[in-house]
Amino acid sequence: MNSTVLLAFALLIVTGNLSAQSPEQVFERGNQLYQSGKFAEARDAYESILSNGYVSEEVYFNVGNTYYKLGNIAKAIVNYERACRMAPNDEDLRHNLQLANLLLTDRIEPTPRLFVWDLWDGVKETFSLRSITWITYLAYAATLSALSLLFLARTYKLRKVGLLSGAAAGILFVFCIVIFAGKLSDLGAADTAIVAAGITTIKNSPDPKSSDAFVLHSGVKVQITDRVSDWVKIRLADGKVGWMEKGAAEVI
Repeated sequence: MNSTVLLAFALLIVTGNLSAQSPEQVFERGNQLYQSGKFAEARDAYESILSNGYVSEEVYFNVGNTYYKLGNIAKAIVNYERACRMAPNDEDLRHNLQLANLLLTDRIEPTPRLFVWDLWDGVKETFSLRSITWITYLAYAATLSALSLLFLARTYKLRKVGLLSGAAAGILFVFCIVIFAGKLSDLGAADTAIVAAGITTIKNSPDPKSSDAFVLHSGVKVQITDRVSDWVKIRLADGKVGWMEKGAAEVI
């Protein structure tokens, strides 16, 4: 058996062993590598979990940490942002994202807006899509139960309980529906992306010969509002708009 065949056989064995590992086992292996300071190997372990379709806030958080340690701040922010969508109230995650943003070259100051919109965003961020879905379902079930008690109870006291509890559950149900609709609307809104290229020149139109609008550095968050061929139209938090090549940013 020649060396080429032996090498191929060995690769098959290794591949088979890796594929036989569960995502939990790979995740634990990544944690061990990270704790040993082998950040590139840990990143590869976490990325293999994601590439196989297994996603969670823990995996995104940890792979973001490996990119942070490796000095790739843009990729760290991408993964932190993805984790934030799944766990918006995780304090450690928010802290690491803030640390990563402090290392960015560009400082984009958001345009002022009415406080009610900030309040609305704060309410939405309190819940993940999964949690608000379950709360909405429970509020709906509670409303139906209370209404059943109202109409089926034989005593005035029980009907009163059904009326009051039904009103409270109904208000909660409507509130949850509004939050749920807001979360779905955010998912269907313009894509959010992180500039991946070190330095990107933003154009005034989707044409490489177009005049320059401004320059962005890696790690900046942008909103993609339109697409034309290999170009995307972006909007910054401060209101600036322009066109960039789509390969220069990674969608969150």
